[in-house]
Amino acid sequence: MSTNKIFSNQKQAAFAGQDLSRKGSVDEPIKELVDFINSLESYFTTSSCSGRIVVLADTPEEEPSIQKDGCKWVHVSHIKCTCEEIFTKLDPSIGDLSFKFEAFVLHVQCRTLDDAQLMLSCGVQAGFRNSGISLKSRKNSNQEWPKIIVAIRSTHGIEAPLSTGGKLLVTSEYVDHIVTKANMLMDENLKRITRFHQKLVQQIKVE
Repeated sequence: MSTNKIFSNQKQAAFAGQDLSRKGSVDEPIKELVDFINSLESYFTTSSCSGRIVVLADTPEEEPSIQKDGCKWVHVSHIKCTCEEIFTKLDPSIGDLSFKFEAFVLHVQCRTLDDAQLMLSCGVQAGFRNSGISLKSRKNSNQEWPKIIVAIRSTHGIEAPLSTGGKLLVTSEYVDHIVTKANMLMDENLKRITRFHQKLVQQIKVE
């Protein structure tokens, strides 16, 4: 079986499979971008997050529907939020709370290394300078073929403790400060996503 055929089969299988993310669907701010990439013959997305502002609680309680990696999701937003939205949800009794801003991340499987390099170049030019290519060898019917994944990502983020041992560590003024900073990063994050999408469209047309 040719590498191209194997790639096509992998793409079909990915589209037929269940979305295993917590949300179960693509984030709205990047839906158009993801749809565009998946419409291209040489690419398909394997995971994505548009960027988010979250408050997490470390808790031993077993609530699988709202936990990830041993944490309870107290607040999750893929758009900007207010200080009041965050501060009113800070209940130290549910566990040690932390605030995070996590930037856009996208993983794309590519048909060839040239395709991957084009995708990577667009990501880096758009400002996602922590992006990279991962090459792995897979076997199919005793034939080895490369699995080529491009990760589009950046390093800008925030992580700050909010409470510990049932005690709140921060004031509303501090929450306002980190929320303001997170909102600024979210704005920049969305601008980079737009640039990335535009550069992809331009490069694909050129190619």
